[in-house]
Amino acid sequence: MIKRLMEDDDGRSTRRGRIPRVLVLAPTRELAKQVEKEIKDSAPKLSTVCVYGGVSYNVQQNALSRGVDVVVGTPGRIIDLINGGSLQLGEVQYLVLDEADQMLAVGFEEDVETILQQLPAERQSMLFSATMPSWVKKLSRRYLNNPLTIDLVGDQDEKLAEGIKLYAIPLTVTSKRTILSDLITVYAKGGKTIVFTRTKRDADEVSLALTNSIASEALHGDISQHQRERTLNGFRQGKFTVLVATDVAARGLDIPNVDLIIHYELPNDPETFVHRSGRTGRAGKAGTAILMFTSSQKRTVKSLERDVGCKFEFISPPSMEEMLESSAEHVIATLRGVHPESTQYFLGAAERLTEELGSHALASALAHLSGFSQPPSSRSLISHEQGWVTLQLTRDSGYGRGFFSPRSVTGFLSDVCSAAADEVGKIYVTADENVQGAVFDLPEEIAKDLLAMELPAGNTITKISKLPALQDDGPPSDSYGRFSNDRGSRNKRSRGGGSARGRGGWDSDGEDRFRRGGRSFRSDNDSWTDDDWLGGGRKSNRSSSFGSHSSSYGSRGSPSFGGRSSSFGGRESNRSFSGACFNCGESGHRASDCPNK
Repeated sequence: MIKRLMEDDDGRSTRRGRIPRVLVLAPTRELAKQVEKEIKDSAPKLSTVCVYGGVSYNVQQNALSRGVDVVVGTPGRIIDLINGGSLQLGEVQYLVLDEADQMLAVGFEEDVETILQQLPAERQSMLFSATMPSWVKKLSRRYLNNPLTIDLVGDQDEKLAEGIKLYAIPLTVTSKRTILSDLITVYAKGGKTIVFTRTKRDADEVSLALTNSIASEALHGDISQHQRERTLNGFRQGKFTVLVATDVAARGLDIPNVDLIIHYELPNDPETFVHRSGRTGRAGKAGTAILMFTSSQKRTVKSLERDVGCKFEFISPPSMEEMLESSAEHVIATLRGVHPESTQYFLGAAERLTEELGSHALASALAHLSGFSQPPSSRSLISHEQGWVTLQLTRDSGYGRGFFSPRSVTGFLSDVCSAAADEVGKIYVTADENVQGAVFDLPEEIAKDLLAMELPAGNTITKISKLPALQDDGPPSDSYGRFSNDRGSRNKRSRGGGSARGRGGWDSDGEDRFRRGGRSFRSDNDSWTDDDWLGGGRKSNRSSSFGSHSSSYGSRGSPSFGGRSSSFGGRESNRSFSGACFNCGESGHRASDCPNK
């Protein structure tokens, strides 16, 4: 197009008052300015003017009156200039719609039609789009004569660049902002990150939340043009490393060397996901894109994989060890960038401090610069709450049998550590068919006490840094798709954070409704079911323990739930024991009376 303009110039480019031969429409001001820059760099002899809202009309009107070859702009301002008589399009030979799918998706279709009515019938029209949904093809047939489609993607299943690594992380709504900064620290490694939100309000709130730990700025349509330009220039120059943007504001931005894309909210459609993720991994470079989602959105994530032709690796939130390591690496890289002459002023103090503290002096400096002046608190792998620890309880196969449930885990904790039973958070059973086990949350101090205790033979409790595969009623874990279970959907509240609102774990409406399980809590109207007492289908009015059969550990006086009365509500029970022993699995006696203990 530019080549033809130059060849057909015939001295026209020097004539004052000439009207444009090229019109380029773009959905955003930033994209329009980028197109203007590329045309000026490619054809400096052509007069190119960029018009958009948010700035004075006078400057743009004066530029048009002097004569112009190429006009680049947003639809709204172009219509204003047409209506004001400042812009005439009767000699346009080339029309370009850049990011055509996005421009018409965000409500510019009527404006585009208004502009097309001002153009001559004989012209070449070009639509550029990163995606080709059916409605864009329909649009091309409507506005173009005998359109020719040039598809650089074709029938490839994978619509993204090969160098982009895709991750998906399941989270609760309340934990997303806490985990966001950790993801940036671990996966961006000090490089540029773009966080995508759906709304302007989310962009502002997320950016504000990040500023406590990471330098960030928001970009959306309500920000003034002057501030938008300052924000983009600052991001390109590395003055801050995180840009929180809405889809429309970031569409078409040419920002090099973006290392990480985070989808803070799921995109509205596969095309938007492709556009977002395409901000990284450009020019053959590697990049990373992370999709954050809640348990209610898991089917949408699977649909996204199918529609885009991609595959996510499902991950857990970064562990504290990963956070500390990444933070230290970033600080070390920063220290290496300090000018040698600046360090001369601090050598004396450094030598004195090193003589006094040795390597601890440098370690203290690294800790402080990394933001860890105080020891970091633990964080739950289940609820992501600070100050909580996730533990895993496993039982050897040779030590008893019976259904393993959150209720039985709480019973076991009651026998070995009553404080743990009182404060236990959500409990989920692991999915390993060969090993019976469960994961659960405890406050940090109680977890330390429990880990130091001697447990009954065959049982092990360990602190874990990554969730194992969980049964269907578990929270989101690395084994994607195991989020629901019919067990626990019988209008019961099982001890230790069992079901809530009909299913174990969290759902979209009540993800944080039951943060802590603790001991059983029921109203007088609650009904007991088979699963409340025994997993094997036998009814009992006895309290439950580790194997869902009534048994206790230790030397407490009564072989009942935690050494208490064996009947619910504290009433004595004269019923004979009909369950199975937890230790040996044989019926007729309790674990405390087991001859094999």
